[in-house]
Amino acid sequence: MAGVLIQDGRRSGHLKWSIEAIQKGVADGVIINPFATPRVKIPRNPSAAEIVSEIHSIGGEVLFDPMTHAAMLSNSDRLDFYESWALWGANGRSLSNPIDRLEHIERVFKYQQTLNVPLLSPTTTIDDPQSVHANTALDMARLAKNLDSSSWQSLVGTRAFWSSGNRLDAYIGTLVSLQAPVWLITVSNEIVNENVHDLSATDAFAGLYRTVHSLSMRSRVIVAYADFGGLGTIAAGADSVGSGWDRGQRIFDPLSFQNGDGTPRRAASYVTQGRLLSVLRRDAADAIEKWDPMVAPLIRGGAMPKSDGEERLHHLHQLRKTIQDITVTPHRKDRVEILRGKYNQAKVDYETLIPSLRPSVETAHLTKWITNPLDVLERYAESEGF
Repeated sequence: MAGVLIQDGRRSGHLKWSIEAIQKGVADGVIINPFATPRVKIPRNPSAAEIVSEIHSIGGEVLFDPMTHAAMLSNSDRLDFYESWALWGANGRSLSNPIDRLEHIERVFKYQQTLNVPLLSPTTTIDDPQSVHANTALDMARLAKNLDSSSWQSLVGTRAFWSSGNRLDAYIGTLVSLQAPVWLITVSNEIVNENVHDLSATDAFAGLYRTVHSLSMRSRVIVAYADFGGLGTIAAGADSVGSGWDRGQRIFDPLSFQNGDGTPRRAASYVTQGRLLSVLRRDAADAIEKWDPMVAPLIRGGAMPKSDGEERLHHLHQLRKTIQDITVTPHRKDRVEILRGKYNQAKVDYETLIPSLRPSVETAHLTKWITNPLDVLERYAESEGF
């Protein structure tokens, strides 16, 4: 089922907003994780069991991503919820030997079985297909498959991993042989500075698309923390992407797993521009509206959201609609053509807007939201003969 899964978050309205999005048909389920959801209910944060029950009751899908790759990051110290899950054995957060790995997987599977969600294997971040981490990830995948042949698998890689060319393809070939029913893929970022995915590393993201293509030949593929930056993976065969309303839901951000300095931060207000495949600041949305009130709703994809709540639903609606437009056909070549057309239309719109509306709308927006993703799509299409 092609669609949008809402990534976990700590905001007090998270469950309510997720339920509303699923009931309104702009999201299809949620991905919870032990960093954002406590095992036992605490004030303003429902337990995992409560969330699963609520989402299942309205027909939504629920995944429990153990986020082991985030737990293994050196600066991950936001562990107040995480440690309550007791996902590790006597040696703590260690994957250094098969016994530690097996105990960790067994504990993860135990909670997933209790929650009545799919068995999704934990993994570690890979930076090179021939590294120790790559071997560890492969060993964990095999252990999970041996524990339960129907278990889902996870794959997390850095840009260096995705850009490793033939070595990447060979490693993915080994993963394909596991015949997992579902793969959950995450692009691990070292640093995130903006609310837009940085797809300037063309080789890396073309490698990601090739990976999705290969795995999706036999398996369902979900790309976590992808949002509009994951549209190319949908063209390559992915089924769903992870998204949400905050940056930490739309992009894998290491800061989401770190304790802050306590300084209050006021989030900027944004409005999703559906035909631009972009999320721009509200002042840009206002400028487009003032520029041409008749054209603005067409570019935006609907009425101007009057509040953050309306924007949450508007964003998810525009994302899910775009995914549905792309997945109207099962053929990757045709999906690429559909997405290429959307990028080219967005490029035309941007080139019309920029001369009149800079600096509210500027060339940097075109580059980050359209030009870079289109370059990746074309590189992938060329490699596949599309």
